[in-house]
Amino acid sequence: MIKIVLGVMVAVLATVVAAKLAFEATAYTGAGPVNQPWAQNTMEFVAWNGEKWTAWVRDDTFEQRPQNESQWHEHANISLAFIGWEYDPWQAKIDGDGFLLAHQGNWKGSTKRASAIRYRDWKGENQLRTLAQLKR
Repeated sequence: MIKIVLGVMVAVLATVVAAKLAFEATAYTGAGPVNQPWAQNTMEFVAWNGEKWTAWVRDDTFEQRPQNESQWHEHANISLAFIGWEYDPWQAKIDGDGFLLAHQGNWKGSTKRASAIRYRDWKGENQLRTLAQLKR
């Protein structure tokens, strides 16, 4: 009986270790931008004030949910204020099948069209999302 219990424990432990090793071998390493398939249809980004938000697109509007729900509330907006790859503030609006971007939200200044938003996630890592990836 003891051999059976020990055999089951070893099998469970081996399964857990194998799953952990498989995860580590396939997980994001932090080397450059990445599109994680499990994170499709949302982006976890840092806003200009340092707050952490999750966003997605519905009906050509950014739906935004705060991590800190005690201080902020979920809402929809035509623009999204985020921190870019160079730690600078950007604002994005939906423009056809891409985005229109304004550095520091200056819509009267120089704007640029982009096929993807290049932003910093909650961990400070570079991420990339297209409009197709954010639509729900």
